[in-house]
Amino acid sequence: MTRVWTWLAILVATLGLLEAGTFLLVSVGLLGSAPPRYGGTGFWQGHHPDFGVWHEPNAQLQHATKCFTAHYTTNSVGARDIEREPSSAEPRVVVLGDSFLEGWGVVASQRFSNVLERDTGLAHLNFAMAHFSPYQQLVVYERLASRFDHDAVITSLAPINDFRDLDLDSASTMARYEYKYRPYLIGEPPAFEHLDYREPPVRRELRRTSYLFNALLQVVRDRRTEPLTDPDASGYYDFSERDLSLFEAVLTRLATAAQGKRIALVLIPTLKDFERRSTSGPAPLSIRLTTVTDRLGIELVDLLPAMIDFRFNPSLDPTGYFFPCDYHWSPAGNRAAARIVRQSLGAGFFGAESGDRE
Repeated sequence: MTRVWTWLAILVATLGLLEAGTFLLVSVGLLGSAPPRYGGTGFWQGHHPDFGVWHEPNAQLQHATKCFTAHYTTNSVGARDIEREPSSAEPRVVVLGDSFLEGWGVVASQRFSNVLERDTGLAHLNFAMAHFSPYQQLVVYERLASRFDHDAVITSLAPINDFRDLDLDSASTMARYEYKYRPYLIGEPPAFEHLDYREPPVRRELRRTSYLFNALLQVVRDRRTEPLTDPDASGYYDFSERDLSLFEAVLTRLATAAQGKRIALVLIPTLKDFERRSTSGPAPLSIRLTTVTDRLGIELVDLLPAMIDFRFNPSLDPTGYFFPCDYHWSPAGNRAAARIVRQSLGAGFFGAESGDRE
């Protein structure tokens, strides 16, 4: 028994020395692994019990990269929005989406939903979240956003990664992406079922507290170097029948949950999609989705052809819609998307009382 305790003490001491040594190497920049996050980022929480990832309530973040700096704040329910009352006698719009509609890299006043709110005079309640899949958008609507009085819903699909994020088989193999732990639809159409795919508790705690564990994770990630997104793929063209089946299931449930409210689906392109359109012609995705949206009474706005033709950018150069070192919308991209959506949907969606307030 004494020998067991001796070996246990040696093991603990060895791990302690390795942890301390890894800490020093990371601190002085000699080791490139990520430091542990302890309590998380203080803004994004990657282990929400319902949504997988969500914002911390009443939080703020100064998000700085080499091509933008933006300050974010959240309200009491963790939405990146001002405080909203659940009840309202005025017409309102719920906005669902991922990082594009959350407003990645831009301050709130420059964001898609805020531009729409200003130009239509209708409150746009933003429940979008970076790293969300379309199914997470649905779950946040069913369990949170639907509690707030509203008359219409804007949801979105960013084909660059949303099809991957919908499919558990695809997402679960990504070694470098902690936000893969979230709800999924599994099974075969039409009998999809809900699954909460979660990071094992011991692994999560080690990732959040140990320099040594994160260094070992880095070794694994370096051996599995698959990118989060195929740099040569365009989701507008390179999608599968299963991708469409999963997304159709999400839209069908959203239409049911909305209980007759107006719904608009916005398709969000990136520069890769513009490049593919120039060589391959009109994208098949919106054609295929039109059959689904027509059946469900959802209005479809495809920003890919609209942004090419939109006169807000006199040069018609799509690069102006995006940050130079990031695939998300610049402030100009947010403004253009909001104006295209407003013009495409018109008063029939936003209500006759809303006017052009530019």
